[in-house]
Amino acid sequence: MINYSIVMRGVNANLFEINQAKARIKKAIEDGKEPDKADTELVKTEVQKAYAIAQYTDVMNIEKFARHISTHGCVYSRADISAILYLAVDCMREQLLEGKKIRLGDLGDFSINLTSKGADTADKFSAQNITGVNVVWDPGMEFKSLLADAEFNLVASRNAQAALLKAIKAGQNVVDITQPETPEDPDDNTSGGTGENPSGGDNTGSGSDSGSGSGGTDSGSGSGGSGDGSDIGGEDYYE
Repeated sequence: MINYSIVMRGVNANLFEINQAKARIKKAIEDGKEPDKADTELVKTEVQKAYAIAQYTDVMNIEKFARHISTHGCVYSRADISAILYLAVDCMREQLLEGKKIRLGDLGDFSINLTSKGADTADKFSAQNITGVNVVWDPGMEFKSLLADAEFNLVASRNAQAALLKAIKAGQNVVDITQPETPEDPDDNTSGGTGENPSGGDNTGSGSDSGSGSGGTDSGSGSGGSGDGSDIGGEDYYE
């Protein structure tokens, strides 16, 4: 069962300018000044749509994952499975740094992607221009799309749950859940989004099968999910 909450996100082409206007309006209000009329008019043009955000219920570390595997009729103990998983992590890192691509069946392929600073010419480019080494996961068929087997359950976002708990402790009868989404921890990877969502992240990295894997700009990236901190003015809804 996949838990999800709903967030309202701006979809305007000029969303960056709108968010900047919101920041200026907020600053003006904090300073006790009248917001610029052009900023307020610009914010009024924002169009928002509702999108889903996955809400994980637990973090499965290696120990928990090994215990789960051992309950599936496995002949190996939790300790044995944990040891193998830890060894697999170490060996995968070692082989990736050796320039290998690791193919783990339906789990998919793991390879390296580079980010680098551009040089004026190829002659002036050196290893010193390389700024990052990222891991790219290209999922296998079992992980390409989980939609067909997924079941969904609408829940309140963690931000809304935290606001509710805070209100209960404060003895308040009204809860404000219209505050912007903010990153809750560095490892939080809850942003899902849809294909048309301009601010939704891609949690599977580039997924490309490039030979050299070298990035041409500073903005290249490997695997990882994007947070929701940039969704200024987003609103959570729940039942």
